[in-house]
Amino acid sequence: MNYAGEGASPSGKLLGVRIHSVGLVGVLAQIERCVQGNKGGLIANVNIHAMNLAWNDIRYRQILNTADLVFVDGAGVVLGAKIAGVTVGDRITPADWIDALLEICTRRDWPIYWLGDTEEVGEAFELRVRARHPQCPFAGRSQGFFDHYGEAGEALARRIRDSGARVLLVGMSMPLQEKWIARHLPTLGPMACLAVGGLARIYTGHIRRGPRWMTDHGLEWLYRLTMQPGYTWRRYLLGNPAFILRVLLCRLGLMRPPHG
Repeated sequence: MNYAGEGASPSGKLLGVRIHSVGLVGVLAQIERCVQGNKGGLIANVNIHAMNLAWNDIRYRQILNTADLVFVDGAGVVLGAKIAGVTVGDRITPADWIDALLEICTRRDWPIYWLGDTEEVGEAFELRVRARHPQCPFAGRSQGFFDHYGEAGEALARRIRDSGARVLLVGMSMPLQEKWIARHLPTLGPMACLAVGGLARIYTGHIRRGPRWMTDHGLEWLYRLTMQPGYTWRRYLLGNPAFILRVLLCRLGLMRPPHG
């Protein structure tokens, strides 16, 4: 199937962040356009945590607003968009469609490159990919702990470019992964650069997803809260209400979203 012919996706703004109203076919279409184009492209996603970061981080917000595609990976953002009267697509979680992407990379002969997390997780991700998709071209991998803004980051971007990769999966924290991609896009060249966060940990089983009934009903955050309370309580118990409150206040005209 030729996805590139799907064309650009419509978008709307929620709390100052542009989000595309797109489904999986639209995401795959944008990946194909980035691979086949003359320059690289950034494909990002937003959940409530990302929206809260973007509220206060103008550089991160600018990167999202100029990215080639921003899709929703969080039921809370879908809810917030409904409250605000903004049209966004359904939640599209990379862990749900990474195998479909790898199948496309296999058929199209698009080498992939993994950047992020620890060496152990990166190795496990590569082994998992090779086991499930033995014909998928794997251009290389690098762990995510280095001087992201110094010469080491630029040297790594050149190494990724020279590897022949056409799809780059960057699994770091928000907004570090998006900022690194945006900074090095000119060096990376014509490839699709996807910010995928903790994808490798989910794909390799280092992190378990919630039961299907929870993920289908937008409650995966609750499962993660019970599994990792010390790590996630601030993000969910403070961040989720703060996001909804901002949406309501902006909807009522009592607060203005940030600009830029």
